[in-house]
Amino acid sequence: MASTHSLLLWGARERETLIGDYPRPTPATREAFLRELAQTVPPDILITAEDQLLAYSYDATGERHRPDAVLIPREKEQVVAAVKLASARGIPVISRGAGTNLSGGTIPIVGGLVISFARMNRVVRLEPDNRRVTVEPGIVNAELQELLAAHGLTYAPDPSSHRISTIGGNLAENSGGPHCVKYGVTANHVLDVEVVLADGELLRLPATGDWRSGYDLTGILVGSEGTLGLIVEATLMLSPLPQAKATLLAIFSSLDQAMHTVSRIVAARIIPAALELMDRISIEIVEQFAHAGYPAGADAVLLIELDGTPEQVERDRATVAKLAAETGATEVRQAASPEAAEALWRGRRAHYGAAARLAPRLWVQDVTVPRPLLPTMMREVLDIADRHGVTIVTAAHAGDGNLHPTIPYDPDNAEQVRRMRAADHDILQACVKLGGAITGEHGIGVDKVEHLALMYNADELDLMMGVKRAWDPKGLLNPFKAVLDPRHGTPAPHAPNDVHWFDTPTKTEEVVESVIWAVHQEEPITIQGTARRHRPVPDARVLNLTQLNRLIDLDQENLTVDVEAGMPAGQLARRLAAEGFDLPGIEPFLDETVGGLIASNARYWRQSWGLGWRDDLLAVEWVDGQGRVHHFGRKTMKNVAGYDMVKLAVGSRGQLGVITRVSLKLRPADTDRWLAASPPAVAEDLLCEALALAKSPYRPPGMVIRQLPDEALPRLWLVMNGAQRTLLAAQLAHFEWIPGEDAWLQWEQDRIDRLYQAIRQEHHQSGWLKPDQLAQVFETAPSDTAVYAFVAHGGYDILGAPEARETVSPSLKTLQDRLRHLFDPHGIFH
Repeated sequence: MASTHSLLLWGARERETLIGDYPRPTPATREAFLRELAQTVPPDILITAEDQLLAYSYDATGERHRPDAVLIPREKEQVVAAVKLASARGIPVISRGAGTNLSGGTIPIVGGLVISFARMNRVVRLEPDNRRVTVEPGIVNAELQELLAAHGLTYAPDPSSHRISTIGGNLAENSGGPHCVKYGVTANHVLDVEVVLADGELLRLPATGDWRSGYDLTGILVGSEGTLGLIVEATLMLSPLPQAKATLLAIFSSLDQAMHTVSRIVAARIIPAALELMDRISIEIVEQFAHAGYPAGADAVLLIELDGTPEQVERDRATVAKLAAETGATEVRQAASPEAAEALWRGRRAHYGAAARLAPRLWVQDVTVPRPLLPTMMREVLDIADRHGVTIVTAAHAGDGNLHPTIPYDPDNAEQVRRMRAADHDILQACVKLGGAITGEHGIGVDKVEHLALMYNADELDLMMGVKRAWDPKGLLNPFKAVLDPRHGTPAPHAPNDVHWFDTPTKTEEVVESVIWAVHQEEPITIQGTARRHRPVPDARVLNLTQLNRLIDLDQENLTVDVEAGMPAGQLARRLAAEGFDLPGIEPFLDETVGGLIASNARYWRQSWGLGWRDDLLAVEWVDGQGRVHHFGRKTMKNVAGYDMVKLAVGSRGQLGVITRVSLKLRPADTDRWLAASPPAVAEDLLCEALALAKSPYRPPGMVIRQLPDEALPRLWLVMNGAQRTLLAAQLAHFEWIPGEDAWLQWEQDRIDRLYQAIRQEHHQSGWLKPDQLAQVFETAPSDTAVYAFVAHGGYDILGAPEARETVSPSLKTLQDRLRHLFDPHGIFH
C-alpha cells in the first residue's frame, strides 16, 4: 500500500479525506498487475524494490507517497503496453520527468505506477528549415537549447529549472520562465503531440497549424499535469537566435520605484525579453549564496534583458536606462560581457537555492495578477508577512505579473507551520481578489487543488472535471491533480413560464434564456455573427450575436482589451489603432464579429510566427448547452489554474456553446508598414527563399506565397515595418516594395473577399503540410483557383476548389464527441 509522509501539503482536508472514496485496487489486483507487467517489459526498466521506490515518492514539495512500481521506458511501445495493463486492472498511472515540480504534481498520492521518462530523451527529428524539432519527453530543456544553438535556433520557454527539468514536464505544467514576457509560455510553442491515452491507445493529435483541426486538443493537453494523457513525443516551434542582447541591472532604494519603472517600460511600448524583480531579502540571500554581483543594501533590483537587432537593442537600452534613472534608480549597470550577463542570471536562478538555506523547508508560492496590479500585490505580500509573523522572500517575473513569494519554515514546529499555512492562504485570496490566478507556471498539482474554488464556481469545476472524464473515463491518470470534482454542481436551469427566445440578444442573460428555451423546446439553434464564414443550417433557429457588441475595457497598461463577442472586428481594429495598439487577427475593413473569428479560428498572416487566436485569447465567457455561464481564463499573461478551457473556444464553431465575452492580448502597433513582392517564380524557388528568410533574425513578421487564377507563376509576399525593411533591403533588392497601410489593406481585403466567395460556393479547400512541402500545393492546385501558402505554419488555402474532407481517426472522433456532449448534452448547438 502507498504510505503517507507525516508532512501534508496545505489543504482544507486531510489527504485521507480527499482520497477516501477513490476506488483503489485490492492487494490481489495489485499483485496480479505487477506480475503481468514484469512478464511484459524488460526487467531493467521496472522497479519494485522498496528502497528504490522511495526515490519516486516525492517531488520538490517534499510530500511523500510511495508508488507500487516504477517504469523507466526506453520506447513509447513500452508505455503503451504498461498503460493498457494498468487500465485493465484499474491501476493509477503517474507520469514523471525530473521531479522538479513545486505543486505536488508528480507524487503518487494513491500509489499506482509511476512512469519516469528519463530514458526517453532523444531528439526524434530536427528540421531547421521548418523551424521545428520533435523530441521525446525526457530530454532536458537546457540540453535541447545547446543542440539548437548550433543551428542558430532556440526554443523560447526556459523555466528556472531548465538545467534539469524535462520538456515533458514543461509541457505538463505549461511552464513559463523569465523570457515568456516576450516569447510566451510553453503552449505558445507546441505544434503537435503524440499521446498515450488512458486506455493505452497511441494517438497523434492534429497539428495546431492545421486550421481544420477543430477543437484545440493539444492546447488543453498542455498544462494538464499528466491527468489527460501521457505525452510520448512533441513537436516544438523554434525561433532564430536574436542577433544582439543587452543585460541591465537597475538598482533601486525602494520597491515602489522598481515597480513604477516596470510600468513606464511597458508604457514606452518596449517589450523586454525578460524583466525580473527581486526584493531586498532576495538580493541579500542570493548574493551570499551565488556571489553574482548584486548590490548590498538595495531595496529592489530589476534584471532586464533586451534582444533583437543591434540598432533596436541599443535604442531600447538607452530608453530603459533613462526611464529607470528618472524613476529613482541609483544605478543602471550593463553587463559588459556574456559571462557577466550569465553571472547575473545565475543569481536570479539561484533564488530558490539561496532561500532554502534560511530554514529546513520552503513553501514556494506562484501567483499572477494583471501586470499593473503587481505593485498592489507586492504590498499585499508585505502586509501578509507582517500580519502572520513570517519571513516572505519574493522574486517576480515583473513583465507579466507573476510573483513567487517564498516562506521559509520548520515543518517540525507546529506554530511555524500554522502561520505559514495562514499566510499562504491569504496570498492566494489576495491574488484572486485582484483578478489574478492562483498559479502562473508551477501548476495546481495536489498542493492547490482544493483552492480552485477561489477562482471557479461549482459549475466551472464540474465542467473541468467533465473534460477529465472525457479523456480518462476511469480516472486513472494522475488522480487528484490539476482539477477536483466539486461533488456537486448547480442543477441545469429550469425554464420559467415566461421564458423567451431572443433572436438578437443584447446581454448574456438573454443568451442564457434563449438557450434554456431551446433546450425545453427541443429546438436546434445555430450561433451567428455576420455569417461570413457561416453556412445556413437547415431547420435551426438562428441566435444572432451582433447586438452583443460593447467594448467593455481597454486596459492600456496591461495590454488587454475586453469586448463582447458580437463586436465588429473592424470597429475594434480602428479603436485600437487610434490608441496605438494592434491585434493582428483583425483589420479595419472587417465586418465579422470578434467572437465569430475566434470560433472559426480564422487564419491571419500579418503576424505569422505564432499560433493565431490561440496565442491572443486570454479569457472567455460562454454559455453552455444547459444555459450555465462559465468564466475561464484571466487578464493575466500566465494562468495554469486547472485546465486551459479557453483553448477549447478557439475553432469550436459554435458546437460547445455561445461565446459572449472575451479578453484579448494586445501589442504596440506598427506605424510604418511595407508590403513587398518577389518577381514571379516557380513555387519551389520561392519556398526556398522564404525558408531562408524564416531562419533569419530579421525575418519579416508576415510571409505568404500567392498565385491568383490569372497569374502564370506565384509570388512571395512579405509584410513588415520600416525598420525591418531597412535591414532587409539589400537581401531583398529584387523585390517590389509598396509603402503604406493602404497597400496592405487592399491586398488583404482582396484575400478575404475571395475567401468569403469560396466559402459561399463551398469551394474552399484548406489544408496543412510541413512548410518545406508547400510547393506541392501549387503543383496540384487547379489552374483556375487562387492559392495561398502560409510559410510560417504550413497552412494553405485553395479558393475555387471543392472541399476535401479529412478522415478522422476513431479515437480522435470519440474524444471530440465526448467533449461535445459534455458542453451540449441536449445536442441543441448546430
